Amino acid sequence: MKLTSLLIILSLFISSCANWERGVSTPFSSVSRLPASAVDEITYYLSVDKFKYYLNEYSVAQEGKIPDSIIAHLRGVTIEEIMNSTIDPEALKDAINYDKIIWNMLQEEKLTTGVTEAQLKWGYNFFKNKLNEAFALAPSKLDIALSLPSTSSDIDKGLVVVPEVLAPEDMTLDSGHYISNRTTRAIFWEANQNNRPIEFHLGDSREFLKELKDKNGKLLYEVKPFAKNYNKIYIIQYPGEATYRYAITNIGGQDRLDHLSHQISLSNLKGEQLKGKVLVKGDIKKFHASKAEEHALQLRLLPQADRVIIGQKESIDGKFNLFWKVKALKNLYDEDEAAFQAKISSLGDKDKAKFFAMMNNTSGYETLFKDKKIVEDTYALFEKEFAAKPNMVPGKFKIYNYDNFTIEMCDYVFTNSDNKTVRWRVVSNVWGDEVIPIAEALKQTGHTNVTYMGTAGAFATKGYKVGDLVSPSTVRDGENALPMQSTPMKIEGAKYGGSVEHVGSPFEESNAWLAKAQARSEFVEVETSYLRRIFNGPQDNLEIFLLISDILGSDTETLAHASSSKRKNAQNKLLAKLFERDSRGLPAPIAFEALDPAIKLKNLVFKVLEKKTAAFRYYVYSSLKNKGVVTEKEILDFAASKQSFTDSFLLDRLVKIGEVVHEIKKSYPNAGEFEVAFSKSLVEGTWNPKEEKLNIIFKAKNPQSELVLKQALSGNKKFIDDMKSYANLDVKMGIDDPNMIWMKVPEKTDPDFLVKIYAVTGFKNAGLYKNVTYNGNITLDFLPTSKAANALEAFYQGVGLVPASTKDLGGTCLQAMQRFLQLM
Repeated sequence: MKLTSLLIILSLFISSCANWERGVSTPFSSVSRLPASAVDEITYYLSVDKFKYYLNEYSVAQEGKIPDSIIAHLRGVTIEEIMNSTIDPEALKDAINYDKIIWNMLQEEKLTTGVTEAQLKWGYNFFKNKLNEAFALAPSKLDIALSLPSTSSDIDKGLVVVPEVLAPEDMTLDSGHYISNRTTRAIFWEANQNNRPIEFHLGDSREFLKELKDKNGKLLYEVKPFAKNYNKIYIIQYPGEATYRYAITNIGGQDRLDHLSHQISLSNLKGEQLKGKVLVKGDIKKFHASKAEEHALQLRLLPQADRVIIGQKESIDGKFNLFWKVKALKNLYDEDEAAFQAKISSLGDKDKAKFFAMMNNTSGYETLFKDKKIVEDTYALFEKEFAAKPNMVPGKFKIYNYDNFTIEMCDYVFTNSDNKTVRWRVVSNVWGDEVIPIAEALKQTGHTNVTYMGTAGAFATKGYKVGDLVSPSTVRDGENALPMQSTPMKIEGAKYGGSVEHVGSPFEESNAWLAKAQARSEFVEVETSYLRRIFNGPQDNLEIFLLISDILGSDTETLAHASSSKRKNAQNKLLAKLFERDSRGLPAPIAFEALDPAIKLKNLVFKVLEKKTAAFRYYVYSSLKNKGVVTEKEILDFAASKQSFTDSFLLDRLVKIGEVVHEIKKSYPNAGEFEVAFSKSLVEGTWNPKEEKLNIIFKAKNPQSELVLKQALSGNKKFIDDMKSYANLDVKMGIDDPNMIWMKVPEKTDPDFLVKIYAVTGFKNAGLYKNVTYNGNITLDFLPTSKAANALEAFYQGVGLVPASTKDLGGTCLQAMQRFLQLM
């Protein structure tokens, strides 16, 4: 029995917040009975971590305002002392109580002489409320509708990881405060104490849910950390286990996996060997290969970009929004100068002069970025005019925004001062090797003009300060020093030269590592080594710019402590130079006119049927694309003649059929290798789930396999009977229907088997892609692809093979199928 249980019992006998007494025993003393609730212990640990996090933030905020002796004491309070104290666990749950608890602590230590309780109160209630929303267990809305009971039972299938033994005192940063902010130490304390298994899941929320449901597991709670945009953490339970496990999800690479597993070791209060099982669900190499193939397909069918920018995506978006407002205001000004002048009379003369200088592009980008509020205030004056005159509103710079759980990507298209069209493809920063799939895809598709903008730490002995903008001349990749091959653009105030080290996690930054790294390098960062390794050819143009965010070994030299003006100034100089190089004047949005007849039709269908769902629009386009020139009326007439359907209506049915394919592949090994055939209309985009049944044939290789597959269908008869309105399932040894195509069944299947086929081929046909929501549901959307690929090339058809299209991807049908299987 743990101290937590004892504290819960003690809380029945002591008053709230009454006392603070430092204990000397270990925080894991045993008592004789179990907690009243299975999650009392983790709930208590969450409260302890929350209080310790508050103490750290409180001591920083109050420094210089209250006696140094109090600050020193609060910073010295340990987790063990909090656990061994007589603080009421119920009081610890609510951050509103924390100032009172601190006062009681200081009274016990006789440190309140000369100060009052009111003077020590921190009135930052917004922060306290945010703390109360975090460090807690909450019900989760994460769910997917799977109906076919799973026969899987191997809950411990996966890669067993043994976390490296690390000590917090060996780190160059306060690992405890860092972990509290991102994930919370509570789950690791509790797991280490009780030898509780921890699972790490590769992929998005839906991949996690499918894995959990495949093992008939239950999702009990979500653990809510302070950082809302970090890896999601859940409490789960499997059949046959008396207690629960932790599952940490949304992992996209080895660096993030190592980073999270390091936290287990660094949150080991006992300091003993870790005994809890740590499992990785998924294969990182296969996952990266699949993502690289997916991104390469996207990039092949999207228009070629002139420049790829990795990093600062949000800031770039803000700059384009600023240009858009300037262009909109210029349109109104050009239409009626007198009316415009009258409207802005409320602005001061100084602001008016600045505005016109920015509108006429005589002030320069940096001034525009610095004085953006003048533009925003001016735009606000004309909102009614823009509503009344929509023709004055310019086109958008951003063409699309693609977001999966590892990267965000979008295109900005503009004309420069030479009236040349420029396309920027902007990719968000990621974590370490999560950049590998998109970088490899960029390289494969000829996108080798790359500007990387990230943040980095600098070594204290090298003379750099927080907020400095640097461009290294060398990148360390392990023990190799790789020189940069291209000359970066020159930016006033930037510092050039130096070497950048790679770390996959700040928890690799031990004091021993620091001694070695700072002897040979100036900076440390997580993505640059992978980019330099990939963009290594003589024609590759990779430039790297880093904003110094912290000085290693310093608790006070971070971006949070640097002046915002210095940070913004460096960032603005970098972005201004980017625009100056590619635009040379204020960029102007452009109107697109598709030249390819199929793309023209696609755009027309999507516009005419913009209120219809993505799946139905794709169906209409696919049905009409071989009809020659089609008018708006013909599109509307065709759509009206067909039964409309929603995305979820189609997807839910594909998932139900996919469950059968998955269960047979998984639970009937005696069937041996078999193939799955399905209606060609699924791949061509012409399947209407309200008007046509989808034909599914399990293609056996021999009579024995045929018998087993038929027994499998018979064993799931009730489930299959429920699908009779939209699907026919059968078993055969041969396919002779020209309307059927087939493929090898992947080594690993899941209930989304047919959804993936539909989405991948839909992208090849029309830019259709699937996205996964926070709750694990699938949504459909389109990317503005400028060409199509042969969607049938990866499948067998009739008695022969579909000829491969060398123009699109090259290779044979089998090679195309291999790529397709990799995507799945």
